[in-house]
Amino acid sequence: MKPQYVVAACLTLLTGIANAQSFSNSRDSTIIYFGQPDTTSYGQVFNSAGGTLTDWSFFADSGNAGNLGLVISAWDGVKAVGPALYQSSVFSYAGGAQSLSFNGINKSFSAGSYIAYLTVAGVNGAASNVGIAGSSTDGGMSGGFRFLNSDGVDPLTLDQSWSNWNVANMQYSANFVSAVPEPESLALMLAGLGLVGAVARRRVRPQA
Repeated sequence: MKPQYVVAACLTLLTGIANAQSFSNSRDSTIIYFGQPDTTSYGQVFNSAGGTLTDWSFFADSGNAGNLGLVISAWDGVKAVGPALYQSSVFSYAGGAQSLSFNGINKSFSAGSYIAYLTVAGVNGAASNVGIAGSSTDGGMSGGFRFLNSDGVDPLTLDQSWSNWNVANMQYSANFVSAVPEPESLALMLAGLGLVGAVARRRVRPQA
């Protein structure tokens, strides 16, 4: 194998170690109304192939300032299932049109179905009458919009099916990074690549 091919193989393998995937859709509607006094939780069901979720964003079109949070949990086909896999700190929504962005999630997910949902359950000074951006496309994770009016009760404490609406999805963006191999596996792979490179160098050495 020529040295340049060895380098190309190394780069391909190393790129696969930290393969980033972005998912998003475009706004084409508004879902009304999230928060007090109407609906406790708005969520987007998504199907993950596995990896580490680094950040997630929803988008508000309008509404009154207040607090809310993001929760991610497993989805059994009809409802969110506890315990929460991720729960944000309180997010202070300024009102009006705004990106509701949650960074630094860094949560690993195995392949399966999940729901990421905005909630005012148990939140003091909750946001109210928030119009959330909706979309007709699922952003590449084959999910859909669901909501639950639980009168401020944590959805994960209830055995209650969530409802859908005439808007198929929430507008969102999410970024995943593929799983990184265990240190032992990575060391073995790099050692193997080094051996292949050494053999390649010997093959191209000029004859005496």
